[in-house]
Amino acid sequence: MKICIINNLYPPYARGGAEQVVKRTVEGLLKEGNEVVLITSTPDEEGVEEQKNLKIYRTRPRNIFFYTQAHKHDAFSRFLWHVIDMFNFSVSKEVKRILTWEKPDIVHTHNLMGLSFLIPSTIRSLGIRHVHTVHDVQLVEPSGIILKTKENSLRYTGVLTQMYTWVMKKLLGSPEVVISPSQFLLDFYKTRGFFEKSNTTLLRNPLTLTFERSKSERKDKEFNFLYLGQVEEHKGVFLLLEAFKNIKNTKLHIAGDGSKLGDLKELTKENNNVTYYGRVERDKLPELFSNMDVTVVPSLCYENSPTVIFESLYFGVPVLASRIEGIAELIEEGENGFTFEAGDTMSLQEKLEWCVEHRIDIEKMSIKIPTTGGSEGEYIGKLVELYNG
Repeated sequence: MKICIINNLYPPYARGGAEQVVKRTVEGLLKEGNEVVLITSTPDEEGVEEQKNLKIYRTRPRNIFFYTQAHKHDAFSRFLWHVIDMFNFSVSKEVKRILTWEKPDIVHTHNLMGLSFLIPSTIRSLGIRHVHTVHDVQLVEPSGIILKTKENSLRYTGVLTQMYTWVMKKLLGSPEVVISPSQFLLDFYKTRGFFEKSNTTLLRNPLTLTFERSKSERKDKEFNFLYLGQVEEHKGVFLLLEAFKNIKNTKLHIAGDGSKLGDLKELTKENNNVTYYGRVERDKLPELFSNMDVTVVPSLCYENSPTVIFESLYFGVPVLASRIEGIAELIEEGENGFTFEAGDTMSLQEKLEWCVEHRIDIEKMSIKIPTTGGSEGEYIGKLVELYNG
C-alpha cells in the first residue's frame, strides 16, 4: 500500500508528542512493507529526501514567519499569519502536485496548521481516501491552548472564535475516518459539529519508546520530582515552581526548553534544589527517569494524550497531574498516579507534600501503563484496518 502522511512538523523539526507519533507511524508502516510519502514543512531550503520506500517532501510555506516562531511576534502579526495559513493556496497547490504525481492509496493527515487548511479540499478533489488524526484543539482555538479555568470566558466562546470554528468545519469537511487518541478530544469536536459524516474512532497513541521497561532503585535520599516538557506558562511549570518552594527535602528536575526557560531560571537562580537539563534527547530518557520518584504534569490547558505520561509510567515512575479531561483518562488514582485541581497552587502543594510523606508507599506501587494503541506493530495493524475501510 502507498500511504501519504501529512504533518506540519517532522524531525529534525519537532517540538511535541504529535511529531513522535507521526515518526513512529512512518517507521511502522515501512517495517510492514508499505511505501510512504511524507509531506511536511521546513524553515530552511525546500527539497526531497529519498530513502528505501520513503520519500519526504519538505516545503517552505509562504507566510510572514515559520510556524514555530509565533511566540516571537505580536498579536497582529499572528492574526495575519493565521489568515494566510488557513487559506495558503501555494501549499495546497504544491500538495496537489505531489499527490497527483505520487498517486497514493491513502492520505493520512495530522496537524495542518503551518501548512494549509485547504489541503483537505485538495484531497477531496482528487478522490483519494482521507484519514485524519486530531491531536489538539487547534480547529477551535488557533493557539491550541484552552485554559481549563477560563474555558467559558469570552476568549473561547465569543464571536471571533465561533466564526473561526465555522470556517474550520467547512475547510476540514468530513474525512472518511477521523482518529482521536482520547475520548475527550473526540467528544470535544463532535459537540461542536465537526466531522458529521466521518467514521470517528478512538485509537490511543502507540508507545513511542523502544527501551527495555524497568524500574530502577532510587539512589538519592531526597525526594525527586521531574517536570519533562515544554517550558511554557500554559504547561503549568510556573504553578509547579510556586507550589514546590515550600516543599522540604526535595529536588525538582526540569527537562525541556521553551520561550519561558530564561524567566524560569531567573526565578530559581538562588534555589539549589532546582536542576535544569534543557532539551533531553530520547535516548537519554532511561537515565533521566532512573532516579525520579514522581513526574509532575501541571498543565493549565486542555490536553489530549500527553506523551510524557506514557513515558513516565513506562519507566515505572508514577505521575502527579492536573485533573484535566484528556489527562484524567490516563490516571488511575493511587494505581499509577494522582491528580490535583488544575490551576490550584494549594491543591498541588498538598499533593507534593503527600508524595514526600508517603515515599515508601509510592516506591511499592506497581505502575500500570494505560491502554494505548499497543506496540508499534499493533498500532500499525489497527491503522491499516482503518485505511482499508
